[in-house]
Amino acid sequence: MDDSHSHDPKSLVIKADDQVAMGRFSNLAQIGSTQDAFILDFAFVQGQTGWLLSRVLLSPQHAKRFSTALKETIAKHEERFGTIELGPTLQ
Repeated sequence: MDDSHSHDPKSLVIKADDQVAMGRFSNLAQIGSTQDAFILDFAFVQGQTGWLLSRVLLSPQHAKRFSTALKETIAKHEERFGTIELGPTLQ
């Protein structure tokens, strides 16, 4: 059997162009859902104007795995750096 096409998840390589790899700062996130998908919108708001930076669609199963991973990562961050204060929200 030829192993050259076997897939090892530990060796997964994610490629991104430079613009995506730089990242974007978002100060507003909105989440919606349908039966088949969760929709995560990330925006930057300044004053009364906002710009949608990214829209990510996830299957319900992946959204739940993402939620678990985010909770675990936040807990580790707070153990290392202290409690994250929520501060004011956009109205």
